[in-house]
Amino acid sequence: MKSIFLFSFNIALIGNVYGQIIDDNIANMMSEGWRQQTTHQIIRKGNLPPKQIDIDLNKSDYKERYQDLINLMDRNFENSQTRALLIAKDGQLIYERYLPGKTSRRSTPIGNSMSKSLVSLAVGKSLCDGSISSISVKSKTIHEGLSGTSWGEASVLDLLKMSSGAFYTDPQRPTGWKNQEDIQINRAIYSRQLQKSFLELMQAMDNKEFIPGSRFNYNNYDTVALNLIVEKATRKGFSKYFEDSIWKDVLPEASGAWVTNEKGEAAGYFGFSATPRDWIRIGQYVLESLPKNDCFGQYLREATREQIVANWPINHSYGYQIWTKCTTVPDSFCFIGNHGQQLIFDPKNNIVLYAHASSNSTNSLWRTAFQSIHR
Repeated sequence: MKSIFLFSFNIALIGNVYGQIIDDNIANMMSEGWRQQTTHQIIRKGNLPPKQIDIDLNKSDYKERYQDLINLMDRNFENSQTRALLIAKDGQLIYERYLPGKTSRRSTPIGNSMSKSLVSLAVGKSLCDGSISSISVKSKTIHEGLSGTSWGEASVLDLLKMSSGAFYTDPQRPTGWKNQEDIQINRAIYSRQLQKSFLELMQAMDNKEFIPGSRFNYNNYDTVALNLIVEKATRKGFSKYFEDSIWKDVLPEASGAWVTNEKGEAAGYFGFSATPRDWIRIGQYVLESLPKNDCFGQYLREATREQIVANWPINHSYGYQIWTKCTTVPDSFCFIGNHGQQLIFDPKNNIVLYAHASSNSTNSLWRTAFQSIHR
């Protein structure tokens, strides 16, 4: 039987804003997905039993195969701001650890911008079930409310590639918002006070800065436009469509949840929460769907390869709301969220790593560690 070998590496910590550790109170809220603090919609897990992913400690070669990996991950876990770390290979956990007193199997960490990649999955499903005829069509032909805006003039494909051109976002302050006013307005969602619809906010912030599709510019509203388009195309609320088309097939062990504004609109740019094991199940669902010879498999293969060069710190390659070339592992891709939320994929070797942390410095740490895992 083939073994997993691990090679030594240097931890590349990120300075300035990217390495900052967030306040412990905020970190604790992130670990519970803001479910106690925000308006949200529960995504039911359904009646099917959860996908079995338990570590099989009884396998005779478990310690022999994975002891070096366990030792390495334990050392890094103890020297970082990581709160949960899980690794699965071939659909089975080979590593699982939580920060005592902060997280557990029952915690429901929020994904932050990993949620954007889940919106992409929903776009793929709506394309494959015929609700969206083509990702090449202008968005306003699907959602008339986007008419007159950069998002409406952009195609669905442009939005998937973060290239609406609506306004400039500074890559040196990678918030995805237009300016401090925009940040302050949207912070109200954390305290159940975001009364305006996302469409109202988008119309007020639209500068028509670039020609749609002409360049990458990270913009939270590009993702919001996509979840509004999915709603309009499928004639279902986004949360309900996600539940019916994706979540039930993930075979989760618990319910997920989408943070919403006070209009009941899902915050697709940051707002999904799930248990750590269900985040891993999402990763395994993507890995299992990727090679299939069907519409969704083809969509995922396009979504997880470079579609546009990105000008963002650390990450310079982007697919469809999914970061590509994020490690040196061939064909790897990542779902990435602020303050150390990550799913990292190796489709060739069927490996997925989930990290939940309270500092962006762990992004580089776990990507480097991921590069050290081989058959």
